[in-house]
Amino acid sequence: MPAKRRSSPAPAAPPNPEPADDLPDAAESPDAVDRGTDLSTLADDAYRRRPRQSRGQRRVELLLEAAATVIARDGIEAATAEAIAAEAKTAKGSLYQFFPNRDAVLAALALRYADEMRAIHERALPLDPLELPLDRLIDRVVRPLADFHDRTPAFRRVFASHDAPPGATGAAPARLRAQLFESFVDRLDVLFATRNPRLPARDRRRAALMTATIGQAILAQRGRTSVAADRKAMLDDLRRALLGYLQPLLDPEPAKKSRK
Repeated sequence: MPAKRRSSPAPAAPPNPEPADDLPDAAESPDAVDRGTDLSTLADDAYRRRPRQSRGQRRVELLLEAAATVIARDGIEAATAEAIAAEAKTAKGSLYQFFPNRDAVLAALALRYADEMRAIHERALPLDPLELPLDRLIDRVVRPLADFHDRTPAFRRVFASHDAPPGATGAAPARLRAQLFESFVDRLDVLFATRNPRLPARDRRRAALMTATIGQAILAQRGRTSVAADRKAMLDDLRRALLGYLQPLLDPEPAKKSRK
C-alpha cells in the first residue's frame, strides 16, 4: 500500500529553461552531502512508492532517462508528466505509480546525479595529493568531470535554482546544489592543507572557494556551446587558469624557480 502523503502537494517549480550555472564539478567531503538535510528524506519525498522488484526498478530508470532526455532537448519547463511519460512510451499513470508529480521526478534525477558525482569524485581525487605534479592533479579532477557533463547534458538544468518553498519537493535540486558546493569546498580545503601545510587556513579556505567558483563558471559556460573545438579550448583554458591560480599557493617553491 502506498505511503500516506501530506495533504497539500508541493507546488510545481516555475519555468526555468536556461539556468545560470551548475554545481561545482569535484569531490564532496568523504562523509557525504548532509549539510542540514538527510538525503533519505529527499528520497522519501521524491518517491510515492519505492520500487522493490527489478521490473519496477527498470520502469523508474526508464522514466528518469526519459525525463533527462526531455530536459536536455527542450528544457526544464517542457519536462511535464505528460512529456516524460510520452518519451518513456508509457502511460502517465505509470509515472504516478512511483512519483507524486513532476517535481518529484526532478528530485529523484538530482539524487541520481549526485550519487554519480560522488563516485567520480572518489575516483578522481587521490588520497595523497603530493604524489602528482599540480598540472596532473588538476587534470585528474577536471577531465572526468567534464566527461560527466558531456554525457549528462540535463545535469546543469536539473540542478538549476528554482523558486520553490524550502520544504517543497521542487526545492530539492537547489538544496542538493548548495550542499554539494559547500562539501566540495570542504574537500578542496582538506586537499590544499595536505598539499601545502604552511598555507594559512584563511588563505586556504579562500583558495578552495575560488577554485570551486572558477570551475563551476567555466564548466557551466562550456556546457552552453555545442562547438567541439570551443569546448576543448575552454577545457584547456580551465586547466591553465587553475594551474596559474593554484601554483603559487600549493607549489610555491616551483613557482619561484620558474620566475628566475
